[in-house]
Order: sequence, then C-alpha cells, then structure tokens
Amino acid sequence: MEGPILEARNIGVTFGVAGNKRLEILHEINLQVRPHEVISFLGPSGCGKSTLVRILIGLEKPTTGEVRYKGAAQNGVNPSAGLVFQNFALFPWLSVQQNIALGTTHLDLSQAEKQKRIEKVINVVGLQGFEEAYPRELSGGMKQRVGLARALVVEPEILCLDEPFSALDVLTSETLRNEIVDLYLSKESTVDTVLTVTHSVSEAVFMATRIVVLGAHPGSIRTILDNPLPYPRDEHDPEFIRMTQKLHAILTQTFLPDEGPPKAAAARAAAETIPNATISSAVGLLEILENEGEMELFQLLKFVDQDFAHLLLIVKTTELLEWVTTPGQRVQMTGEGRAFLAADVNTRKKLLNRKLREIRVFQIVLTMINNSENHELPEEDALTQLAMTYPHERPIQMLRLVIGWGRYAELFKYSSTRKLFYWGKESPQ
Repeated sequence: MEGPILEARNIGVTFGVAGNKRLEILHEINLQVRPHEVISFLGPSGCGKSTLVRILIGLEKPTTGEVRYKGAAQNGVNPSAGLVFQNFALFPWLSVQQNIALGTTHLDLSQAEKQKRIEKVINVVGLQGFEEAYPRELSGGMKQRVGLARALVVEPEILCLDEPFSALDVLTSETLRNEIVDLYLSKESTVDTVLTVTHSVSEAVFMATRIVVLGAHPGSIRTILDNPLPYPRDEHDPEFIRMTQKLHAILTQTFLPDEGPPKAAAARAAAETIPNATISSAVGLLEILENEGEMELFQLLKFVDQDFAHLLLIVKTTELLEWVTTPGQRVQMTGEGRAFLAADVNTRKKLLNRKLREIRVFQIVLTMINNSENHELPEEDALTQLAMTYPHERPIQMLRLVIGWGRYAELFKYSSTRKLFYWGKESPQ
C-alpha cells in the first residue's frame, strides 16, 4: 500500500500570553494524509484548523512534533503545495495577470515558461479577458478565481483551501466548489490531494473523502469520518443527507458536549473567547424557544435562516450567557433566559451588562479603558492586546464582536469615527 503523502506526528502548538503563561492551540495532532484524497477540517472557531493546515504544508512551524512529506522530515515550505486564502490576499496595485505571476517568482523557469503557465491557469479558472483588470474591478468570485489561479500556477500536488468560499455568495460558492472537485478529478491536473478548512457541514460532505472534526481549547482531533459517496454528489440524495446528519450529530457533541450542567462560574472561566454570533441573534433564539418550547438542534434549523455551524455558535452564545442549557443536545431556556426575554429594553441592558463583566475578554477591554489616559482606549491598542492574548483567534472579528455586544449592553461607549472606546457620562462601577 502506498504510504502517506503528508504525516503529522504529535503536533503541538503553544503561544506565550500575558503573565508569562502559555496558551495551547493544538494538542498532540497525529494525522496521515493519503495520496489522492480530499480532507476537510471542521471545528469551532479557535480550534486551530487553519494553523494545522499551514503547519502541514510548512508555512508555520509547530512547537512540538514534526511533519513528514513522503516519509522524509519536511523542512520549510513544501514546494509541492499551493494555498488559497479566505480573504483573497490580492495586491490591489497589481493586475490579475501580475497577481498570478507572483506565484511563479521562485520557480526555476524561463520567463517564457512562466508566461505559458500563467496563460494556462487563466484559462483553467475562467479569467480570460480579465488579465489586465485590477482587483477593485472584480467581484468576490472573480477575486477568488485569481487566488486559485495563483495557487495553481506552481502546479501543486497538494492544494490547500482556507475557507475560500466564506466571503462569497451561495451561487458563486457552489460554482467554485464544483470546479475544484472537477480539478481534483481531472487526469490533466497536477493536483492530487486537497486540504480544505470549512465551517460548512454540507460543503465538507460535498467535497471531502475524509472529514476531520477538531475540538477546541486546545485543538485536538475528535473524530475522522470517511466519506465514501461517489462523485458527482447530490445534496438531495438520501445518502448525502444521512452523511450530513451523522456529521451534525458529531459536531453537536463536539460543540455542546453533554457533560451535565456546569457551574456558571466555571463555564465562564473556561470560555477563552466569545462565539461569533450577535446578541440580536441570541435574543431571536430565545424568542423561538418562548414560542415553540424546548427542542433539539435539528428542529431549530427549521426556524432559523442559518447553516448548522452558525446555529451552534448562536446556541453557544446563549449558553455562555446562561440563557439556555443543552442537556442531551436539546435546547432549553433557563429562568435567566425567560427573565431577560420578559424584561424591558433598559432592564435587558442592565442584565447583559452584569453578565459581560464576568467574561474574560470584556474584563480585558474594560481594564484597558480604565487604565488609559482620559479613559479613552484607541481601537488599535485593543486590537493589539486581543491579538496577543488570543493568537489563535481572528482579532478583528473578535474586536467587532466585543464592540457589538458591549454597545448592546451599554458596557462602554465606542466611536466609529474616532475609532476608540471610552466611558459614557458615568464611569461603570
């Protein structure tokens, strides 16, 4: 039997944080990537999915453990790998052709050979006629095609996709997913193995031959699920639906483990960060439960216009705020949740204000405001501190959540024009 193309052996990642402490991001990851397969990495925000993929292709170094490529220790960036980023990562002052050409910079080829490759991938991803266009002239889907072309121009054996569809509309995402599967299946393509990072269950089932589910704090492999469905895959096929439901159950247990109701203080202390959901969506969930009664997560999907992964984040938010409990993967409103829902607007703000003060990330921001000159905290300073304290998270996304939740609770004032936090007329106690 042919050996693995990539192998992660006891991979661990830790970062230094305030107080000379170490924060563990990945814990003892052991994984073999076999030739000619598509692996999707699923898991909650902060579980280290993107970090793991970058380590697998040599863009980042693990703190402990090693990666082996075709049996030999991998040192530095794997030249046989190409990466497509979530946020396109295009240079706005370069044309489409020039952005793609960046991928050929380190190739030992003549200029004519490089140009031939560039023209080839432009045709493969459907960018003909846009060679001289600049990123500002392109739609999100076209920008991602440029990113894909830049990754393909090196003729990679391993193609890595770091949530490449999350910033795109549904139809564009579906089109690009199909095209990448076709690329993987094509005998003319150099791409043999695909690694994808995604939050979408249906996307993982649609694309992957194996699905790796990671848990968080620290990131570790919870389950690896084989996906034997033949290509092309139909999302309405009963086998596709069964596979999706199976993965839903695995993810539910990973996101919301049924370990009995934890003590409130312990639950908040264990929360490294806040889920990527708005307070208004959490309140909307309470209103559904008030009208429909307690229900299982799959039943909730019928009432919310969200995918399963985002629904889990909303439920995690309400659980963190002690508005719901999730015994046996059923979502039940608590007395605190009912009291919040029954309160008027001002009382809701006061109740939420008290809750947020018990959550670590808000304690950090409030302390910084209190200690800053004139009690005015520049956004940039808060962003820097969040990036240092939570190196495994997306600091800009976290900052936006902090601002949104904090404004809702009148925890602080925030000026979007001056880009700073400050107290209101009365400094909070």
